[in-house]
Amino acid sequence: MTPLSLYIHIPFCRQKCIYCDFLSVCNKDHLIQPYVDALCADISASAPDCADYEVVSIFFGGGTPTMLEAKQLSRIFALLADKFCLAKDVSVTTEANPETIDASYLSQLCNAGFNRISFGVQSFDDRLLAAIGRVHSAQRAVDAVNMASAAGFDDINVDLIYALPYQSLDNFATTLDVATSLPIAHISCYALTVEEDTPLAQNPSLLAAMPDDIMDRQMYHMAREMLTQRGFEHYELSNWAKVGYACRHNVGYWTHRQYAAFGVGAHGFINNRRVCKTSNIAKYIDRDFSCRVIEKIDEVTEMAEFMMLGLRMIKGIDSTEFAVRFRRNIFDVYGAQIQKFTKQGLIYIDGAKIALTAQGLDLANTVFAEFL
Repeated sequence: MTPLSLYIHIPFCRQKCIYCDFLSVCNKDHLIQPYVDALCADISASAPDCADYEVVSIFFGGGTPTMLEAKQLSRIFALLADKFCLAKDVSVTTEANPETIDASYLSQLCNAGFNRISFGVQSFDDRLLAAIGRVHSAQRAVDAVNMASAAGFDDINVDLIYALPYQSLDNFATTLDVATSLPIAHISCYALTVEEDTPLAQNPSLLAAMPDDIMDRQMYHMAREMLTQRGFEHYELSNWAKVGYACRHNVGYWTHRQYAAFGVGAHGFINNRRVCKTSNIAKYIDRDFSCRVIEKIDEVTEMAEFMMLGLRMIKGIDSTEFAVRFRRNIFDVYGAQIQKFTKQGLIYIDGAKIALTAQGLDLANTVFAEFL
């Protein structure tokens, strides 16, 4: 059977972070139950179209999925297990805010079949957390991770953001120290991005307090060095994991696995088409589950995405896999780009492997742009 991933979008949040441009709503708790009912109807209606697929990963994202009661998340997962063919070792992740869970909640999720949890921590500094609009404290994040471990989760991720307003190198080092002292198996570490039409983009004082590009890169290098020294393998541009704990769901994105998506504004990729559900939560609750085709992926686009996404992986691209997949020699298609970046020291070739160098990781976006 063809492998498939499932993405479930839960749009509810307690408070919107100042940097967030994801589809989410606050102070709409009265919509949660109607939304769960609609989501289950969406899943039931769409499942027959995926009868020939085996689901290898499920990811509940948001928003904050743990704004739902544990029994509501469990109901959704139980429906997925009933309607889809799940692999025996299916990875089932939910994102979580440390402030929205307790020991009982985590035990219920673990017992229901969730086997991976991803905490949006961002920093272990209370001043920085307050500056970016997070509702939890550093201690609450530590407690949440420990509670998840005690509940039975051994696959725990924490998301960290660097280059935050007022953040120093020493401060970021402390956050990495705390993170690596916890019972976690995975760390995602991203630079803060200023998105248009967010409160951050409209706050000159916070923008002025952000580290410059040089410090941004110093923080990234610090993460690479510290996390590697402490047993986390750097397997993707912004992700580190202990052996055997790479995020199966996200690896699917980077290796062009197909995925079906459910929920308001959810984006899917199946049958070489990118599709999107309505972004209007009222329409979705009223059972508008139609998918709008955003893009049809032709072979030229697919090859470009194979290169860009594959080069995000530290192990790089296998030119033999490219030849099997597209029936073309990778150097006939992208020889000029590969030669250019090899000469510049941004890409290296090792047998069939083509990957970014350490310098290439710093200039990854420059490399990716050449394959568009």
